Amino acid sequence: MRSLPILATHSIRILAPRGLCGLLAAWLLLASGTATATTIDFRAAGGSGGYGNSLVFSSGGISVTASAWAETGAALPASPGYFVFQTAEIHSWGTGLGICNRSEGLASAGCSSNEHEVDSAGRDDLLVLVFSQRVNFLGLTVDPWDGPGSDPNDRDIVYRIGDLLGGVPDLSSHGFATLGDIAGMGGEQLSAALSAYSPLTHALTGTGNVLFLGGNHHDRSCSSRNISADSECEAYKIRGIAFTLAPAVVPLPASSWLLATGLGVLALVRRQSRW
Repeated sequence: MRSLPILATHSIRILAPRGLCGLLAAWLLLASGTATATTIDFRAAGGSGGYGNSLVFSSGGISVTASAWAETGAALPASPGYFVFQTAEIHSWGTGLGICNRSEGLASAGCSSNEHEVDSAGRDDLLVLVFSQRVNFLGLTVDPWDGPGSDPNDRDIVYRIGDLLGGVPDLSSHGFATLGDIAGMGGEQLSAALSAYSPLTHALTGTGNVLFLGGNHHDRSCSSRNISADSECEAYKIRGIAFTLAPAVVPLPASSWLLATGLGVLALVRRQSRW
C-alpha cells in the first residue's frame, strides 16, 4: 500500500518542472517580438515653421518626429571650443533631411541654396529623432551630394541612442560635450567613412526611442572647401533609417506566485506521503 504515495510524489516532481518550462517557453515567445525591418524615407517632405519646428514621418505603425539643434549659442565654459545648442530648422529636400541653423539662415531665406545639410562646418548641427515606440536601430543612410563641381564631403556620423520615455528635455543648456549627462542616453558611438559624393548606409547599434545624430564634432579643425585626405567637414542629408520593433518586456511570473505554488506542491506531497 506504500506504492501509491510514491507514484503520486514522483508524478508531481515531473509535472512541476514541466510546468515551469512551459511558462518559460511562453515568456520567450512573447518577448521575441517581430524581426521584420521597417524603413522610413525622409526625402522630399518639405517643411515649415522656422527655428524649433519638427517633421513627423511614419511607417509600419511607428512614427518618428525629427527636430534640429545646432551649437550656435554661447561658449561652454567647461568645454573649450564647444558651444550651447539653440533650436534650428529641420527641412526635407529631395535627397533627405537637412538642417538650417541660426548662422545659416532659414530655408526660405538663403539656407536652401547652400548650407542646408546636417554638417560640421562652422557650428555643428544635431539631428534629434524621437520614435513612438522602442526600436532596434539597424542602419541610417546619408547622402553627401551637394551639386556639380563641389568637393566630396566627409560622411562620418556620431550618434547616441537612449530611452527617454518622458521625451527629450530642453537642450538649450547643453552642447555636444554634455549630452552624455542626460539620464537615459547611451554612450557616444562613431561610424567613420571616407569622403565621397555617393550615399552610404551606416550600421547602427542600440535599442531605444531616441536618436541623437551629427557629424564628428571631435574634429574641430575640419575644412569645408578644397580639402582631400578626408579632412573635409561632414555634410550630408539623411535619406532614411531602418529599424525593427523592440521586443516587449514581459516579466517572468512574480516570485510570490512561485513561492505560493511551491508551498502548495510541498503540502500536497507531504499529505500524500501520509496515506
